[in-house]
Amino acid sequence: MKIGIISKPNTKGQIVIPKVMREALGIDANRQVNIVMRSDGIYIYPIAQIVAKTENVSSYSKLLEKTQGAWAGDDWDAMEAKRRKIELKASKRMRKSW
Repeated sequence: MKIGIISKPNTKGQIVIPKVMREALGIDANRQVNIVMRSDGIYIYPIAQIVAKTENVSSYSKLLEKTQGAWAGDDWDAMEAKRRKIELKASKRMRKSW
C-alpha cells in the first residue's frame, strides 16, 4: 500500500484535499469534482466539462447524433465473425507448430 498524505476528517466527516494534490490536478474553487466510491476506497476526479440534462428529447437526440463516435454504423456481427475467423486461423497455426 502506498502512503501519501495522511489526513483526518473533521467532526462533520469532511476531508481537505492537500494543496499539492489540488494544484497537480487543477482543482480550484471553480472546478467541480466527481467522487466515486469503490470497494477499496474513494476516488476523486476533477471534471473538465458538464453536459446539462436536457428535457427536450429532440435536442438530446441531436447531441447523441453529434457525438455518436467512430463506431456508429459498424456491422458488429460481421466484425465478430471476422475476428472469430482470424482467431481460429491463428489457433490452427499454433497447433501445427507443436
